[in-house]
Amino acid sequence: MSAQSSAVQGLQAQRPADAKITPKVLLIAMFYEESRNWLSPDSALQFSRKVRVPGLARGYEDIHVTQNGEVALLVVGTALINASLSISALLTSPLFDLTKSYFVLTGIAGVNPKRATIGSVAFAKFAVQVDTQLEFDAREVPEEWGSGYIPMGADRPDQFPGIVHGSEVFELNAELRNYALSVAKTVELTDSPKAAEHRALWKNSPGGVFDAATQDPTVLEGDVLSSNTFWHGHRISEAMEKVARVYTSGQGEYTMTAQEDNALLAGLLNAALQGKVDFSRILLIRSASNFDRGHEDKPHELPFVMDKGGLGPSTRNLYLTALKVIEGILEEWSTRFEAGIPAKNYIGDIFGSLGGTPGFGDKQNVEQIRSH
Repeated sequence: MSAQSSAVQGLQAQRPADAKITPKVLLIAMFYEESRNWLSPDSALQFSRKVRVPGLARGYEDIHVTQNGEVALLVVGTALINASLSISALLTSPLFDLTKSYFVLTGIAGVNPKRATIGSVAFAKFAVQVDTQLEFDAREVPEEWGSGYIPMGADRPDQFPGIVHGSEVFELNAELRNYALSVAKTVELTDSPKAAEHRALWKNSPGGVFDAATQDPTVLEGDVLSSNTFWHGHRISEAMEKVARVYTSGQGEYTMTAQEDNALLAGLLNAALQGKVDFSRILLIRSASNFDRGHEDKPHELPFVMDKGGLGPSTRNLYLTALKVIEGILEEWSTRFEAGIPAKNYIGDIFGSLGGTPGFGDKQNVEQIRSH
């Protein structure tokens, strides 16, 4: 018996033969630590069922579903490739109908200390992929470049790429994000003594540039940069902040680092083009487990210790804020969310694939992909 037929038969034992699982919310975590709070016996949502979907990332082969089917949890696996494979497997599975589902993408992140501190939770409008660039040895580039990263096909470092892939920027529904922020800001966030001790090291920064890093964890608007590479350090973080500004025409506010987000959004956009999902029903939430740079500009040592007390608070705060949003969606489903929250801003990719005109880029079109 194939894995696909086995999964289908397991589902049919619980539901009518022609029924599909139609979750109101599809929750996405990237790896085990981010899913632990959701799968705990103490979780406010009890995922009592498992549905095996062929093609999901190794180690995360099951989708967890609440008994009533209203919420499902997918753990996609870390990095862009695993995320892409997992979301594609789900979106092509005959077991699910996701046409009205809200997608809540959640994960831990590195945080820009100019914007927030560890334990903080950011809700993104933009996701920017920053690793599809040319990379030169930073020791061998002109000083005015600022870093060794140059957009592909660009004539200068501060120019939108001349060679595009289509996944450089995604813009999400600001109205939905505003709702999510309004309810998430009512949550009392957690912290740890170690995290508080670490953030205190950022006090008295020149001109108060890192004052946000010294504050208590907070919920805020903030955009996400996606890259398979975990970068760390002042110079490279400043360079990536410039990339975010260039790619979004100055609209993006680099707040969190990530790996998987643009891969997930690319898969969801493709599904939206096929009528399988509604791209206006996507939330992207990242919680800071560490800073994207050290408090001192000095050489790093190995082994590199990333967690300075932020992992526990970040995963917990991710759970608490996302839970509040999910509860709101479920409570107001028939009166507000079933019909959807119309986007007033542009949503989609750099090509305007879903309609409308992006407020970023240089009049990109799909034909450019064929030009290189």
